Amino acid sequence: METQKGLRLHIGIFGATNSGKSTLMNLLTGQKTSMVSDLPGTTTDPVYKNMEIDGLGPVTLIDTAGFSDATALGNERMRRTVKVLDEIDAAIVLGEGAPEIRAALLEKKIPVLALSWPFEARDTILQRIRNLFKEKERAPRLLEGIASPGDHLLLIMPQDESAPRGRLILPQVQTLREILDTQLTATVATPETMEAAIERMADPPDWIVTDSQVFAEVFAKKPEGTKITSFSILFARAKGDIERMVVGARTLDSLTESSRILISEACTHAPKEEDIGRVKIPRLLRKKIGERLCIDFSRGIDFPEDVASYDLIVMCGSCMFQRPVVQARIEAAVRAGVPVTNYGILIAALRGILDDVDWR
Repeated sequence: METQKGLRLHIGIFGATNSGKSTLMNLLTGQKTSMVSDLPGTTTDPVYKNMEIDGLGPVTLIDTAGFSDATALGNERMRRTVKVLDEIDAAIVLGEGAPEIRAALLEKKIPVLALSWPFEARDTILQRIRNLFKEKERAPRLLEGIASPGDHLLLIMPQDESAPRGRLILPQVQTLREILDTQLTATVATPETMEAAIERMADPPDWIVTDSQVFAEVFAKKPEGTKITSFSILFARAKGDIERMVVGARTLDSLTESSRILISEACTHAPKEEDIGRVKIPRLLRKKIGERLCIDFSRGIDFPEDVASYDLIVMCGSCMFQRPVVQARIEAAVRAGVPVTNYGILIAALRGILDDVDWR
C-alpha cells in the first residue's frame, strides 16, 4: 500500500529557468519524471513524484516552474511556485536569483540544500538531503504526550453512511498504526457497542478516542476517570496549533448571524447526505448562532488567498495534508487576525464539553 500524502516528507526543487531542476528531478528519481529542454519555461505546473529515500522513507519531490520566466504566463507560474512553499519540509535551490523565494524559505525556517550545475553523484546528493532532516525538528506523533506505553485505548468508530464500506477512514487507520508502534493496546467499538466493550474489560480504558460527530453521546457513556479526546483533536495536536484552535473555538459566543465562517476540508470526497463538514457542522452552527449565518467552503488545495473577511475558520483534521500545509493555513489566519479551530474542538465547544475533553 502506498504511503498516504500527509505522511510523506515533501521536498521542493527551485531555481531559474533552465537551471537544471528537471534534470535533477530525473537524476534523483532514476526516471524521466520531468521534461528536459533547452527552451525556457518547459515546466509550467509543479510536477510531483513519489519515491523512497533510504534512511528517510517515503518522500515527494516537487519540480517547480523556473524563476525569470519572461513568457506571458510567467507571473502565474511564479505564483504557483510560491504556493509550493506552503507544502514542503525542505527545499533544494539551484543557482542564484529569486531573493523573495530565499527570504520566504528563511522566514519559514525551511531547511535548504544549495546545488549548482554540474551536479554531484546521485548518492552524494541523497546523503546531503538526509543530512537536512537530521537538523529539522521532528513533527509530533498523534499520541505523543497523551498515552503512555501500556495504556489501553477504546476507539469509537461510527459506521454510518459516511463510513466507507469495507474500509476504515484515514484518521482511524493512522491512529491504529501508531498504537501498534508505541506499545499501546486498543479495543474498537461503535457508539452502539461501546458499553458492551467496556463491560468486557477487566479495567476501564485509560483513554477513549472517538469520532467527533458522536462526542456528546460517547462522553455521556464514558467511565469516570477515563480520559476522552477525538481523532480530529489528535490531528490538531500533531499538525496544527492546539492552543490556538481551542482559543478559536471559544470565540463562538461572539458570533452573530451576520458573521462569516469558512469550513476548510482537506480532501475532495463527494459529500454524503450526513457529511460532517458540509451538513452536520453547519447545522450545529446555525442552531447556535442563527439560520442566516454565512458559511463558505473550501476543499483540497483550494484555500482563499485573503481570509480577512471571515470571523472564524474551521479546518478538518487534515489527515490528507502534510503538517506544513496546515501550519501555513493557520499562519494565514493569524496574519489576517481571524480565529481558527478544527472539527473536533469546535464540536466539543458546541456540545458544551470542551472543558471536559483532554486536548492538551
